[in-house]
Amino acid sequence: MHPNSNLALLGLVSTPPEGAGFVRLNIDDLWVLVAAALVFFMQAGFKVLETGMVKKEHRSSIGAKNLLDWVAGSIAFFLVGFAFMFGDSIDGFLGLDYFFGQGLDSGKILIFFLFQLAFAGTALTIVSGAMSGRTGVVAYFIVSLITATLIYPVFGHWAWGNLWNPDNQPWLASMGFMDFAGSTVVHSTGAWVAVMGIYMVGPRLGRYDAYGRIQPTKASDYAYSILGVMILWLGWWGFNGGSTLAFNEDVVKIILNTNLAGAAACFTGFFHAYLFQNKKDVIEKIAGGSLTGLVAITACCNVVTPISSLMIGALAGVIHNIFYVVISEKWKLDDPVGAIAVHGIGGVFGTMSVALFGQEELLMHSRWMQLGIQFMGVATCFLFTTAVSYVMFTVIKKTIGLRVSPIEEKKGSFVGNYDLEVGINEVDDQTVSQVSIRISDKGYNIYSVIEYLSISQERRKKMVAEDRIKYMDESGGIIPPLVAVRQLGMMLDSMKDEATAERDELRNKQTEYDSSLQHVSSLQSAMLEDESGLKDLFGEAFLIFKPRKKVSGDFYWFKQISEYKILIVSNCTGMGVSGGFLGMLGISLIKEIFSNNKLLYPDKVLKLLDKKFDHALRTRTLSAKLKDAMDVSIIIVDELKQKIYFSGANNGLLHFTASGLSEYQGSKWPVGQTPDDDKAIFTREVISYLPGESIYLYTNGYYNQVNESGNSLGIDSFKAQLKQAHKMDIDTQQNILLDDLHEWQGAAEQTDDVLVVGLKLR
Repeated sequence: MHPNSNLALLGLVSTPPEGAGFVRLNIDDLWVLVAAALVFFMQAGFKVLETGMVKKEHRSSIGAKNLLDWVAGSIAFFLVGFAFMFGDSIDGFLGLDYFFGQGLDSGKILIFFLFQLAFAGTALTIVSGAMSGRTGVVAYFIVSLITATLIYPVFGHWAWGNLWNPDNQPWLASMGFMDFAGSTVVHSTGAWVAVMGIYMVGPRLGRYDAYGRIQPTKASDYAYSILGVMILWLGWWGFNGGSTLAFNEDVVKIILNTNLAGAAACFTGFFHAYLFQNKKDVIEKIAGGSLTGLVAITACCNVVTPISSLMIGALAGVIHNIFYVVISEKWKLDDPVGAIAVHGIGGVFGTMSVALFGQEELLMHSRWMQLGIQFMGVATCFLFTTAVSYVMFTVIKKTIGLRVSPIEEKKGSFVGNYDLEVGINEVDDQTVSQVSIRISDKGYNIYSVIEYLSISQERRKKMVAEDRIKYMDESGGIIPPLVAVRQLGMMLDSMKDEATAERDELRNKQTEYDSSLQHVSSLQSAMLEDESGLKDLFGEAFLIFKPRKKVSGDFYWFKQISEYKILIVSNCTGMGVSGGFLGMLGISLIKEIFSNNKLLYPDKVLKLLDKKFDHALRTRTLSAKLKDAMDVSIIIVDELKQKIYFSGANNGLLHFTASGLSEYQGSKWPVGQTPDDDKAIFTREVISYLPGESIYLYTNGYYNQVNESGNSLGIDSFKAQLKQAHKMDIDTQQNILLDDLHEWQGAAEQTDDVLVVGLKLR
């Protein structure tokens, strides 16, 4: 007998009604509750990270807004959001149960609710950081309420609506969309709301100068931000590990994958910034890179191996650094904490990584089918979230205003009003570059001068009379109204004068351009070989040469040296005058190469031409190399041995024999864009032929010509035309090609220079 059996009979020791299963279920519930606490603790991590990244004046306001995130999220998600997200589904689009907490009456569902509430809070906090430094507290509180009530729960239902009720068939989840812990559902959703918020609220004062150039801002405490990253990292163990909703053997692997991805992302983020981005914003990039790796692994941590986790993290760190620059410097979105690159771009990459890196046996579909479904989920999230957010922010902006006042922004006030405490700089050396308009008692909007002047004069007068206008320079300094109005009046007059001057300038430039075209066309005609000389050299030959304008970026050149006959066709970057000058440069360089009648193999000619072209344009940077280039085909015909020596720089050759078509592509690099480290970039083909066979050299203008429907002719149609015509006499071939091109083009404009050369070999 068990030693406790008598105690059990006395009722002093209870017997578990379901044995070990009861203990297992309690461990599962306890783990989910602990994980929920870890995810909630991420709120503190976000607060510490963001307050370290922003200016010291804004630390208290962003901390308070993080608290309000949680307050708004807790209330809204409890009353409405949870019902929309996890209630019994209506056609897979929306849940309609558990409103106002009804039905949340057992330990199981309450634990599940708390875990999902912590996730909702995370999505809201992303918006707070991205819009920090200038967003009004009332406006932001409304944004948090709507996001927690509608935006996050509705998309969440589409992807996760069957997590609590397996009988639900949410449309996106039913298709097989996989997002284990929310790279898209949580992180990208929060980021896309933030994108629209940043766009609508505008940049912080002084973040961009009048020319749109980004201005440096000083973070308050980087050490504080790194502490925030470490807190978030710990919270992510619960974020991803708790998403199993059970304490099983998968939890440890998921946490390991999470940790490895974050570490790899931090590693590559650091070295990419250090080696390839001039050591700029390194601390921001190791912090953001780490978080991007953690965001990316969130969707796929349950279906990838640890090695794949390292790869995902390594890529995520580099992706973060690239988009960190693109978002702020190219797209001009002022994101003080880099939330869009981390949560938006990182979330997209992580969601796609489910299909790209996931073990195929753990996916819902085959890898490529899964990839398509993952993309559909990502695109749906972006379109739905940005559309609803745009409406939300537009309404808020027009009714109560999105921003704090300029003075509150500069002082970092949370709810204060400093309008009466500000002294105005009376020196008349400031220039109006933006206008603050008070929309309500606590809400403001920022307008550029052009946007402000586009408002009707009557409305502007009314706002001035109601003292709702503040004129500012580019750093946010207040400009006296009389000075500002005088400047704006001068700007209006100047804009009218500039419009008239611009119109006249355009007319003058058009006249000059027409004159330049005629002049360059005459120069080009003088430099090009006489078309009749082609037949003298090769016998049966035709040349189709049709510039799109008077000047062509395409050119041809031919010459005989000893018994060898040389023919070159080329397509230069650009059309009109710019392309024509490059073409004339190309002809000059080719004539220089052959000036001493010394014969070189065609690949040697291309290497020498590439070197001379590069030197002539002084292309010392990659950006310049990517700008100017020549596609070239060169043949040297030896009629005694019946051989053709061919080399191409991103240009090909067609050879028709009795057995059919042979196509030679040449190098993939055009002249002017060859990589410095590739010494054997141009190759040589030796082609044997029989008399009567045909070869064709061409540029892309013929087959890229579009018709009236906007469809291009295509290289395959071009080859088919030549296949039909190549046995005919050379003049007939030329006429067929010209007639077919004219018939295809119809009334459409010519889209590019056209150059085709055909030869009957002998």
